[in-house]
Amino acid sequence: MQLPRKLLRGDAVIGILLLAIAIWYGLEAQSFRPGRSGDPGAGMFPTLLALFLGVLSLWLIAGAALSPPEPQEQGGQETMRARVSARAGLVRALIAAGLSLAFVAVFETLGYVIATALYAGAISLLFRRDNLWVTLLAAIGAVGFMYLLFGVLLNARLPLGLLS
Repeated sequence: MQLPRKLLRGDAVIGILLLAIAIWYGLEAQSFRPGRSGDPGAGMFPTLLALFLGVLSLWLIAGAALSPPEPQEQGGQETMRARVSARAGLVRALIAAGLSLAFVAVFETLGYVIATALYAGAISLLFRRDNLWVTLLAAIGAVGFMYLLFGVLLNARLPLGLLS
């Protein structure tokens, strides 16, 4: 069985991988203890994240399947440029996957604030390099906002790591 050419595009492949991660994450979240009478329990937020990731990954897959085919390029120079661009995209995706694995590995050791700031900064720089300071400030701002939301307002226990 051979997949249609449209589903071999990068966004469809990423969508399929993210869907597999969402299913695994959702199943793992079901092993958390349920809440007491009326409380949502520890598994509620991870389950919602898994559902959200699953919906977005299905959107990526559907978008790839329903999008019009890419036009065939004429000439050797345009084809070579497209190949170089595709390779650069693949390299960035592999680096992002490696950064994600490293983030998971050091999350508890470094703590939420340090690990997430490093990860968000590295991912931001990897995919957006037009203005270094704006990119880094946006990443740090996002980490600060998430810390305020979960660590302060929702009183979630985030690992402190090196800051403890």
